[in-house]
Amino acid sequence: GALNKNTAIAEYSSQGPTEEGRVKPNIAFVGSDVMSTQHNSGDGYVAFSGTSMATPGVAGTVALMLQANPDLSPFDVRNILQETATYRQCHYMFANEPCVEDGIPKNRQNNVYGHGHVEALAAVMEAAQRDYELDTSITISIATEVGIDDRIHLMPGDALDVDLGGSLDTLQWRSNHLRDDWANLHSFSEGDEQAELDISTIVHQLEHLPGIEVEGNHTLSLRGLVANESGGHSATSLVSVNVMLMDTANAKSFSEPDQDGLFGDLPAWVAPTVVLFLLLLVIMGMIVLNKAEDSVIVESIDWTKSDSDIEAVVDEAALLD
Repeated sequence: GALNKNTAIAEYSSQGPTEEGRVKPNIAFVGSDVMSTQHNSGDGYVAFSGTSMATPGVAGTVALMLQANPDLSPFDVRNILQETATYRQCHYMFANEPCVEDGIPKNRQNNVYGHGHVEALAAVMEAAQRDYELDTSITISIATEVGIDDRIHLMPGDALDVDLGGSLDTLQWRSNHLRDDWANLHSFSEGDEQAELDISTIVHQLEHLPGIEVEGNHTLSLRGLVANESGGHSATSLVSVNVMLMDTANAKSFSEPDQDGLFGDLPAWVAPTVVLFLLLLVIMGMIVLNKAEDSVIVESIDWTKSDSDIEAVVDEAALLD
């Protein structure tokens, strides 16, 4: 439905019921004298009225809801819009005649306003807190400079720099290709004021998704969590960022995760090469030691004694017996 500026129903707004006897509309939004761009004018603006002008307002509200919580299903979006709307009786502000529904206690829908006037802020806040209670004392923000194309370009070795406000327990991230699949950022430690999400970590997640081209544009989301007094967790506002991943074939080999130890910042071929070299050194050392021991044994035998000398030694031993 379309509302006037005073939120009363507009006289041109279509009312229910439908031919099937269903209640309509579902919700209502301001649609009278809405300023918009003028068709074929080049740079002109004009005020339009109609349900066609109420629809973009609701669509914008839904966009903000999905930005606050990308996990919402269409069913979730509809329910939140209806549940957070301000209910209006049919005769609200005397813009319409009374109806039967006006006499029903705590009625939630009628054929004039539907579930009521859409409350954009309430709907967005409900969407943001669908999974976790929102905590405005903790914040996260992207510190890496955004390019002129509204994206952050990441090459092998690059990372997203994230500034953190307040004391977070956990920092999570996800690709918006996934639904309800958040990953903890393992390079983050509790209480850190800054964090990095490197390209190798991003590629490692995206390369396992069927039908997803790793190279190119992606949208990532981040959120911080902190334990609250109720025994659960509260969350920061969701932060989304557009990135362009480039040269992803070399992203993981350029910089492996920290768990690779001494070779974490070196190309992947370095570690096996060093191990093979050390193994060859050990083998060569063992060969040299074996040759040295054989030489000592040979040198300990006195080959200068003649047969007569040996016989004399034997005779002397016999006399002693």
